Amino acid sequence: MPLIDIITLVLVSCFSAAAVLGLCCWFGFGRKIEGAGDASDIKVLFEGDLATHASPAALVAFNSTLDDLTWDSAQAQLRYRFQNLPPDPAVLDDGVQHMQALMPGDGAVLTVEKRRDLIEMSLSGDRNESVGYHAQLKLLQAKIDTLERSSVSAPYPMWQKNQQGHITWKNAAYDELAQSVGQGDADIALFDDVLGSAATPIHRRAAITTHPDGKTRWFDASQQDVDGVIVAHAVNIDAVIDAEVAQRNFVQTLAKTFAQLSIGLAIFDRKGQLALFNPALVDLTRLPAEFLSTQPYLLSFFDHLRENRMMPEPKNYGSWRQDIAELIKAASDGRYLEIWTLESGQTYRVSGKPHPDRAVAFLIEDISAEIALTRNFRAELEMGQSMMDALSVGLAVFTPAGVLTLCNCVYSQMWGFDPDRSFADITINDSVQVWRAKCVPTTAWDEIRDFVKSTGPRTEWQVDLETTDSVDIQCTITPLTGGATMLKFRVLGDRMPNQPDHLTIAQTG
Repeated sequence: MPLIDIITLVLVSCFSAAAVLGLCCWFGFGRKIEGAGDASDIKVLFEGDLATHASPAALVAFNSTLDDLTWDSAQAQLRYRFQNLPPDPAVLDDGVQHMQALMPGDGAVLTVEKRRDLIEMSLSGDRNESVGYHAQLKLLQAKIDTLERSSVSAPYPMWQKNQQGHITWKNAAYDELAQSVGQGDADIALFDDVLGSAATPIHRRAAITTHPDGKTRWFDASQQDVDGVIVAHAVNIDAVIDAEVAQRNFVQTLAKTFAQLSIGLAIFDRKGQLALFNPALVDLTRLPAEFLSTQPYLLSFFDHLRENRMMPEPKNYGSWRQDIAELIKAASDGRYLEIWTLESGQTYRVSGKPHPDRAVAFLIEDISAEIALTRNFRAELEMGQSMMDALSVGLAVFTPAGVLTLCNCVYSQMWGFDPDRSFADITINDSVQVWRAKCVPTTAWDEIRDFVKSTGPRTEWQVDLETTDSVDIQCTITPLTGGATMLKFRVLGDRMPNQPDHLTIAQTG
């Protein structure tokens, strides 16, 4: 080989060795430090989020290989010990930053130096520990301390037991509760009478009476086996119990109120099942209470009503189900209101109302007496009207406000108009205008109008009138009870006003 080639090869080898040595010295690898020490130093070089170089101690501490080591995995372990280490390396400022360990007594300092995309992280280890293990123990201790702070300061009791049921750990809330029930030094855990010592997960409610106030406190207690240790929790639910008691009392109050109602009430839940009914429903529908207690569905409920003939017979049995579906839909919208006339002669008013959470309520009211009273009243009115129409004199009754409320057919024939065909109320002023137009001028009209509207003691009086076609009429003005006034028009002849001579009326003295 030529001499020049040998010289070139030697120079290249020297420069390569120098470069490798320089990199190791810069990064801290292979530097000879007095005492043995740098073998336990944690040093990692990140390029962005990925580790490109790491010391053996770092790989041991992070329990990772160089290919798997990232900023996220390192930060996830270091954040318990160094609170200021950010989860995103991009937020770090260029330069060197020193981060002190969080826990007292831990004098470790994490040094982070950022140079553009390169970040060097270093943490000096103890000289007397094996490579990386001391740092790993520090990380684990930091995690333990964090969990300890969280569990000890929890506002509800937490404790752990071994397989024999003996307490191995408890927090401050447990001690406080145990002291309040006089079981502070007991080896047997609270709620053992409810939870037992089984390893299977258990979740139950339990009540404890505290001393000396004698107050009962409710807890939602649970326990489960975790790696051979029974872990238990108890969360106070006094507010939940109070709310449930208040709700139960409210429901009982409503139930007592519903029980006294004469209207039948049936409430169906969102599934269409009967959720609530009152005794009046049993009486009105004649459905057995045993059947209603089984929480029948809506269709079954109406089927039994039809079978008991407690609802109108359907015109078409083929469309019965469709009719009931339309009924339920109308009730859900609050549009259902019908009058049921039964074969027994009873009359029910049935209405459907929507309730929260898609529930539906049906109200059944017996209005037979009301309907009978209305019918009797209407019959009496019709009879009275017939009696008035049979009279040969014209009658008109006005209220104290001067509104025409009643007249007979002779009155309508006499003055040529029918008040029943008018959309608006006819007043005494309207009537006086009609009378005045058909009669010879007289001052009696103003007197009649004032008399109808007057109050106080009044006496009956008469006035003679003459129509424009020479028919004499005697008008009698009579005060009635409640301030009403009756006007009686009697024709003094055999011919009605404004009628041909051959039309006559019967005279009644």
